[in-house]
Amino acid sequence: MLRLSTREWVVLLLALLLASSIWLIHKLSLEYSVYMNVKVVAESNIHGHSKYSSSGVEVMAKCRTTGWRVLYSYLTRDKVVYVNIPSNVLESDPEDKNSYYITSERLHEYADQIYGSGVSVDYFVSEKVSFKFNEETWKEVPIKPVSTLSFEEQHLAVSELIVEPDHVIVYGDPVQLSQLEFVTTDIIKHTSIVEDISGMISLTPISGLRYSVDEVHYMMDISRYVEIEHERIPIEVINTPPGKRMVADPLYVDVVLKCQFPLKSDVTKAPYLIVDYEEFRNSISGKVVVELQTMPAGVIDYEISPFFVTISEAY
Repeated sequence: MLRLSTREWVVLLLALLLASSIWLIHKLSLEYSVYMNVKVVAESNIHGHSKYSSSGVEVMAKCRTTGWRVLYSYLTRDKVVYVNIPSNVLESDPEDKNSYYITSERLHEYADQIYGSGVSVDYFVSEKVSFKFNEETWKEVPIKPVSTLSFEEQHLAVSELIVEPDHVIVYGDPVQLSQLEFVTTDIIKHTSIVEDISGMISLTPISGLRYSVDEVHYMMDISRYVEIEHERIPIEVINTPPGKRMVADPLYVDVVLKCQFPLKSDVTKAPYLIVDYEEFRNSISGKVVVELQTMPAGVIDYEISPFFVTISEAY
């Protein structure tokens, strides 16, 4: 036995601990060639199937990495790793409609997701890895955009607010799906609009249902406009009874054309206005809407005053 004082024993033990720590850090910092095995659940968007594979599949590969990564892999050996694999990468198994596989060549693209960064995969043990995606009940429904938009003065939309894609596949309970006619977006908000708008917007979630996409692209064309006023424009009554001459009351209305700027056509010529006698005859209120027979090129919108007229027989 060494005849050491208590202080000397403490110093010796600390020295041994420090030496061991340096040795361990050195060893863990070295690169090793090892087989690594990870349990993987695939996430994909396969039409008519669940989003996640039904069970974890063990994926083994010959890897080169540091001792730190080897130690971490051992400590997390029971952890399931979720890997997002696009549906166009997975190939269907002709013998099982619920089974899809990925080849080892393509699997290299997802090595970082499987084993983590800092791991270099030499090769995968299996030539392909198969996953099972169970079938799910689904329904395709339209998407309705919801918006609150305000425009700067003399600016207006020249197209409808549209979304792409305009339909979505919804998965879930058959009873719930049977009552679903459409889904909506979150509120698209824009203020003081002076130019075309576009962006991405999420779909409003519905409890118990899953969408094939979680967000869509929206767009709307905007244009500056100028107002062209036309006063006392006569109205033509169409679809009148044979042998009778019908006239609108009042005979004349004022029209304001909101034209896209710069002007795309000659809008100084008075527009041709019509009312339909058949609509008037079937009207409960006894009034009918005045309309432009044709919308001149470049006219975004128009205002007619008065907007409603009655029809009577001319004497």
